[in-house]
Amino acid sequence: MKKLFSIIAIAAFMTACNDSDSKTETTGTDTTKIMKDTSSMTTTPSTMESSTMKEGMMTMKDGKMMEMKDGKWMAMDKTMTCTDGCKVMTNGEVMMKDGKKMMMTEGMMIDKDGHMMDKDGKMMDMKMDMKMDKKK
Repeated sequence: MKKLFSIIAIAAFMTACNDSDSKTETTGTDTTKIMKDTSSMTTTPSTMESSTMKEGMMTMKDGKMMEMKDGKWMAMDKTMTCTDGCKVMTNGEVMMKDGKKMMMTEGMMIDKDGHMMDKDGKMMDMKMDMKMDKKK
């Protein structure tokens, strides 16, 4: 009787382990897919596919300010005001709502909500960056 109970317990354990392996593979595949989707965000604007870019995104490219319009990068022809109140000038200067200024460098991006990203696609904390500029 003890042997029979042990065999049933082992069989149940192996079945349970087998089920979790198949679930892990599915989860692993989903995780990989997510990682592939977010990896495109770390490339520079010049190599990004326009389909992944939001309408109204602005970037400094080859020393010129460019704006995403209708899925294509177009030269900015006027100062743009973001929803957070900051203004992005055609020369790459960004004036915050409080009047502080910052100059965009090659590859930096800013969306129409005023969220800025560095050339690697990482979000930038504008308050922190302003403090760093003051120390220099």
